[in-house]
Amino acid sequence: MWVQRAAHFNVGMSGLTSVGASISTLGDYFVWTVRLHKHTPIAYRELTSIENGGYGNASGNLEVALRSFAATFDRYPTFQDSQLLDAIAALEALLGTGTELSFRLGFRVAGLIGTTDKERAKLLKQMREFYATRSRVVHGSRLNDRHRQCLQKFEQLQSIVRRLLRLFVSLAAQPGHRYARAFFAEELDATLLDDEQRRELQTALRIN
Repeated sequence: MWVQRAAHFNVGMSGLTSVGASISTLGDYFVWTVRLHKHTPIAYRELTSIENGGYGNASGNLEVALRSFAATFDRYPTFQDSQLLDAIAALEALLGTGTELSFRLGFRVAGLIGTTDKERAKLLKQMREFYATRSRVVHGSRLNDRHRQCLQKFEQLQSIVRRLLRLFVSLAAQPGHRYARAFFAEELDATLLDDEQRRELQTALRIN
């Protein structure tokens, strides 16, 4: 967060003194709403809880996922291809697997936050498009119109990652649940294929 404040103080040269800095291409504008006022203190308490606990109860590599997601806002200069790489890195740290990464990452994202078959199909398609664009960027390949259009939709990916991280931070801060690190490493895919088990997981993640 970049803060800029101006005030009149006599610091030896008189005049106007500025404190802070602002970079036009860095960050975004946010409006403080009643909903944010209600939920932000909860999020801070949960983050404090898991940071103090060393992320031991968190799935995947939540610490790296949070840091990668923060880079989508903090990296300077701001380019959408770099932001996309950081967002995908956050998802890989949270839900990644060593094989068939493009499909399985999309399948896991869609299965976790999609509440209907139609929504899951849409999310899977979106994630595969984002990952295909990510692969082009990583390997230095030329981007065609479809990939450039995908970059223009980066905020959709950012919103998906933000939602997942918020859910997983909340889960990690809950004591005594059965969805620990080993579950997400070994049982997640089978759970997402079973309607009843998927709903139970979504309930634990507070997805509605």
